[in-house]
Amino acid sequence: MNQSIRSGLVAGLMICFTLVAAAAPVSRDDVVNIGGQNLHIRILGDNGPTIVFEAGLGNDMSTWRPVAQAVARFAQVVLYDRAGLGGSLPLARANTPITAADVATALHLLLKKTGLRPPFILVGHSLGGLYVQMFARRYPREIAGVVLLDSSSSDAPAGLKTRARLEPGSAAYLEEAGTATSNDQVRHAGPFPAVPLMVVAATDHGPFFKSWEPVLMELQRRLADLSPKGRLLVARGSGHYIQTDRPALVVSAIRSAVSEVDPRQRNGVSAR
Repeated sequence: MNQSIRSGLVAGLMICFTLVAAAAPVSRDDVVNIGGQNLHIRILGDNGPTIVFEAGLGNDMSTWRPVAQAVARFAQVVLYDRAGLGGSLPLARANTPITAADVATALHLLLKKTGLRPPFILVGHSLGGLYVQMFARRYPREIAGVVLLDSSSSDAPAGLKTRARLEPGSAAYLEEAGTATSNDQVRHAGPFPAVPLMVVAATDHGPFFKSWEPVLMELQRRLADLSPKGRLLVARGSGHYIQTDRPALVVSAIRSAVSEVDPRQRNGVSAR
């Protein structure tokens, strides 16, 4: 091969590798002991506002795979596994219902111990959305914005519960067992902060919940009313896992929340 051609190919490959490296968000993993429970945390990206993701009932951080990398290109993404899930196994308290207050307290300590500084933008899916509401009410001065994806509501009727068969003693089982208490805790945790709030609602929850769809949508409307800066986005045709069915919409909703945050609360960096 001609030397000049070979040199050109090598230079081209080096440029490609450099561009790929520059495009890939910085990532780091850690396991932190919080009150005797190991919690697995992963941080993607190293600039922009800090966005903390809270997964739904019995889900670990892998539920955010469709959107995490895209968000990490304009923000610092914080993913973690709640007690007994993913990299946070084993469950230290195997017979105690898990409540919103438990989750909010553990997450607050985790963020502090990891050296992550507020204000945060919180993103919560399903039951994780209820936990996010608890965190926002309990630590309002640490919140810059909230995004709720088909979130649970403390006003939900008792008949609205998961149809999944949950293994007794599992994290999912204990989270479900604590739901009634969690709802009560959220209702009495103080006012929701007046921060940008994006509520994204699904429209297709499957055959069993078909008759519940009007109720589910009304609950999402009420969630959007929690903040004077609240907005409702309807993900037409999406199932409950909007981050899987409509990942681009979720990324857009998060970007919108970032753009509406007070510039003084964005850690000095605006979304690109």
